[in-house]
Amino acid sequence: MGDKANEHPSSVATLAALEMAMENLPVAVAIFEFEGKPVYANRCFRLLHDIDNRWVTGLETFTDLVETDRMSDWKQDPKTFFENVQRELAAGRSVQAQIEVGDKIIAVHDTLLDGRYILTTQQDITARVQAEQRVSYLAHHDPLTDLPNRTHFSARLANLIEESRVTRRSFGVLSFDVDRFKDINDLFGHNAGDIVLTELALRLKRVLGQQDMAARLGGDEFTVISAGEGQPEAVTRLAENLAQAMEEEIEVDGRSIRVGLSIGIAMFPQDGDDAVTLLANADAALYRAKAEGRGRFCAFNSGMDRRMHDRRVLQQDLRHAIGRRELALHYQPQASVSGEIFGFEALLRWHHPTRGLITPDHFVPLAEESGLIVEIGRWVLREACREAASWPNRLKIAINISPIQFRQEDLVSDVHTVLLQTGLAPERLELEVTEGVLVQDFARALQILRGLKSLGAQIAMDDFGTGYSSLSYLQAFPFDTIKIDKSFTAKLNADSSADEIVRAVIGLGRGLNIPIVAEGVETEEQRAFLEEAQCQHIQGYLIGKAEPIAEYSGLTGADQTAAPPAPQTTSATITHLRRR
Repeated sequence: MGDKANEHPSSVATLAALEMAMENLPVAVAIFEFEGKPVYANRCFRLLHDIDNRWVTGLETFTDLVETDRMSDWKQDPKTFFENVQRELAAGRSVQAQIEVGDKIIAVHDTLLDGRYILTTQQDITARVQAEQRVSYLAHHDPLTDLPNRTHFSARLANLIEESRVTRRSFGVLSFDVDRFKDINDLFGHNAGDIVLTELALRLKRVLGQQDMAARLGGDEFTVISAGEGQPEAVTRLAENLAQAMEEEIEVDGRSIRVGLSIGIAMFPQDGDDAVTLLANADAALYRAKAEGRGRFCAFNSGMDRRMHDRRVLQQDLRHAIGRRELALHYQPQASVSGEIFGFEALLRWHHPTRGLITPDHFVPLAEESGLIVEIGRWVLREACREAASWPNRLKIAINISPIQFRQEDLVSDVHTVLLQTGLAPERLELEVTEGVLVQDFARALQILRGLKSLGAQIAMDDFGTGYSSLSYLQAFPFDTIKIDKSFTAKLNADSSADEIVRAVIGLGRGLNIPIVAEGVETEEQRAFLEEAQCQHIQGYLIGKAEPIAEYSGLTGADQTAAPPAPQTTSATITHLRRR
């Protein structure tokens, strides 16, 4: 008797403590009898659904509650939802769903307890869903003009080509840019250039037909698909309307600027029956329009293929670039937001014997088209790892992996071999991939990423926010780093949308415990913004340009007779780098 008497107060205390814990739990928890009568709801659940304690005292069943105004702001029928939950649980399946109640989006997880009770845990995920929707939208739209971006445009063009091959319909592609746009930026500033592009996009939207689509591909480069009836007259009329729409001057900071456009037109299928040829011929027509005096539009003809010939010649030269030792690596420092260097990104350059220094923007697309990028990628990997392994200071080395290179069966084997041959510690290697590598074959991509991770290498998601940007990728694979594209960094403190995007990505990284690197940091103001937003790492001209590694011998320890035990970068060194 004495033992039982002693147990009772303890049990009461335990139940009281448990109830207190449930009341203060930051997750909404409730228990129903299987038929729907409420048994318990904690404070978070009551606040989430704006209900009071009366509901859980047995005065109302779930059905009674449904019929009151209290549930009238459900976007779906709550009674039907509860019946579906009962059906799934009776079949032995747990329930995971999202419901909309008023302006809230709520994640629901229901399980069956002891065959008689339903345990539901719920959480308000409105902010997370809205952030994902925003990032998803921005992945397919240009943040400055709100037009579709290159990714969105490419998908639309590919679909239209497939449809038109079946229907045997013709459509036009219109490529254009702003005449002397660089002069506008140089004379009036980049803000003036942004105003011009934004106004151009607004006027472009007004002249588009229902079946037309416009996209900003980058800079002042725009492309339009004209898919209406009556081609080629329809695309010609669209070019005329666009040119006319730009005749009115644009007001920029109290000044009136007159903007002209040069426009090139190519038709499917006569000027190209695939996306690459069609866009190349529209570009060829654009260059012809510029050569004839700008401010006009020009249709493609077969005599304009000189540019394509030049591309083929350059592509052929590229085939011999490795053997002739024309390729080189430049290295750009990566630092903490406070300025301490922790690594470098290896960036490829081509020293052409007659054309001089060629940047990757010009020759990497050629390498990817021809498949040369696989051989070039192997050379970059081997050369960068060899160089990094020679540094007395154990700084990290980051290397970009092309989507074409990523699809090769032996990528993991190549990386493993290079690490063994060069002696580079795997944890010092970071491989940067874009979201595009995950799109075509998600399961296979994950397998490759896991294989690379198993070697000890780190994996970074590069150019986050400019591609597909599905948050499911971040959930599916433990990336070590997220890199914010420089196009967003460049707009900081000048474009509230860019500020919002960058803060959202930094917050996402913080929530997932993934460090963030902001690329393209050029000013102290940008660095201060990123520091305030709690971005961990930065990269850009403010820290240092991409240079031959000899320029950074002080950081790598190559000019020291004895290497320090760990890389330490002083503020004086950072100041020196910023003056470059």
